[in-house]
Amino acid sequence: MKKLASFFSIFALFLVLIMPQNAAAATTYNAGASSPSTIYAYSLNQWSGQGVWDLSNVSSIPDTAVVTGAKLNWNICTTCGMTYSTTAVALFIQSGAGDWMDSGFYNYKFAGQPVKQKWSTQFQASKFNSSGYIQPVLTLLWEDSASAKSGAFMLSESPNGALLEEADLVELVGLTSIEMEE
Repeated sequence: MKKLASFFSIFALFLVLIMPQNAAAATTYNAGASSPSTIYAYSLNQWSGQGVWDLSNVSSIPDTAVVTGAKLNWNICTTCGMTYSTTAVALFIQSGAGDWMDSGFYNYKFAGQPVKQKWSTQFQASKFNSSGYIQPVLTLLWEDSASAKSGAFMLSESPNGALLEEADLVELVGLTSIEMEE
């Protein structure tokens, strides 16, 4: 037991002294629930309404801050017949580009995007009764070189490294059109 405790002590010391860039994490910003906090869909396999986070004027985020990772957590309406395996959720940046999100996992394809912009989410489900809903919460990891806040070690390259345009998301799920609310 003493050897195990010694190992962890030495490892922690190594992280702090030898690799100082790993001793600090990127700043985490919990943007909270979307507006509206509950997003509804009324047709199967069609895009839901939009949930929005407008971070454009949040004074606690530096203007030059960029995302290193984005995470959505959401609840679904299980009493409506929805399941996580039949519900697909996407996160979009202000330009309309976005990517599919798994609830509770960071997506690093948003790396380098400005934090201070309008973020939105929509979902589609292939299974629910008369309507379905999700309740999403957005969390962003960010860094800002101008204020010397760091956390770039958390950045990892995704397999294809690019965000998808709205039309590409539609093609991936076999829909012929996408309706985005302004």
